Amino acid sequence: MNYHYFIINLFMCAALLSSCELFGGRDTGPEGGEVVWNLKNSTDRLVSTQPLIEDGAVYFIQDTQLKAYSLNKGKRLWSVNTSNGNFSRAILSSENTLYLDEGFNIKAVSKSTGRIIWSNPVTQDATEFSGMGGPVMSQDQEHLYAGRRGYVLQLRKSDGAITRRYSIDRLVPEGVSQGATEPVYSPFGDGMLYVPGSSFDRTIPGEERYRGNLFAFEAATGELIWELPVEFPIDDIRTEQPGDSVLVSPPIYDIEVTESAIVLLQGKAIVSVDREKGAINWVNNFFDSGFDVGLAVDAEAIYAASVGTNAHKLDLTTGEELWRKDIFYSNTSIPTVQNGRLYFTNSGGGDIWVLDTSTGKVIYNKLPPGYQTDSHDIYISSLGVGEGYMVNVGSKAVYCLKVP
Repeated sequence: MNYHYFIINLFMCAALLSSCELFGGRDTGPEGGEVVWNLKNSTDRLVSTQPLIEDGAVYFIQDTQLKAYSLNKGKRLWSVNTSNGNFSRAILSSENTLYLDEGFNIKAVSKSTGRIIWSNPVTQDATEFSGMGGPVMSQDQEHLYAGRRGYVLQLRKSDGAITRRYSIDRLVPEGVSQGATEPVYSPFGDGMLYVPGSSFDRTIPGEERYRGNLFAFEAATGELIWELPVEFPIDDIRTEQPGDSVLVSPPIYDIEVTESAIVLLQGKAIVSVDREKGAINWVNNFFDSGFDVGLAVDAEAIYAASVGTNAHKLDLTTGEELWRKDIFYSNTSIPTVQNGRLYFTNSGGGDIWVLDTSTGKVIYNKLPPGYQTDSHDIYISSLGVGEGYMVNVGSKAVYCLKVP
């Protein structure tokens, strides 16, 4: 062999081998959808709180601790004990501070060090928050808004002081209290606070009923701008007479605020309400099963994953269903819409789903790697998505995956 060609071939082989992980070459890292790192749980306590991804870090609840880890490497940054960190469905963030609703307490934690900046014991009465499910706080530049049974609190973010209470002891009979799990401060600069209220009325034996109401407050003054019993007719299953209907007002499980409307998940319906007038725009209740949480919106559409077996896309203006996708099991997690994709954890099945928002086509659907040998190894919490990663607190570990 010509010596010149032998040297060229030798260098080419060396280059190929050096690029191969098997021979210790350059590691290109996990592919999309694969696990980058995981952190084993120390307890069997299940967590539904959605991890928060920001600026190269991820914040999550695990083993009754709020923890911060580097996103790409899974390096521990800090951790702090929480009394009931799994109470809230989401962690709120503003500048260098995290905010966590623990039921009895609301806390502010330094994002950089994990130091507790303040902790306010907002109530000693467990009935004010027990049985309400996982709430979500809202915020403006100066304040937090946290829902309880019968009222919403406004807290100053700098020191946690309670600066206002918004009573929702309205549109229900005397003796019936309604919960406010998800007040939403308007992101459109008009200073409005929207509060969904849900209750169960037992005042008349044999005629027990749920109630769903919606309230609009001027946040700065506490003035009630409008209130709306969200009621709509459905077919009356108690009669065979065609066209018979009954008026229902199911509890409101989740809301999203758009520039012109408020979208509600309510019983087996998705409802749009005019944000300025407080009147119902449309109701779509042609669904096979109901909803818990699981609502997301973008500029043109509504996305909802049900406690039945489907994910849905609806036109934001008309309520027309654009597609539905069989997801096999029920969803009780917060979905995320980013870059033309719908992300969520299918809580009933324990897997992660990524759907194309334009068509509903499945981009990704997997269980944790450990599920192959342990069927109890599943994804549990709402899925945190951002900066090219997905993070979930599972039954056995916290998993960080590359976005597929």
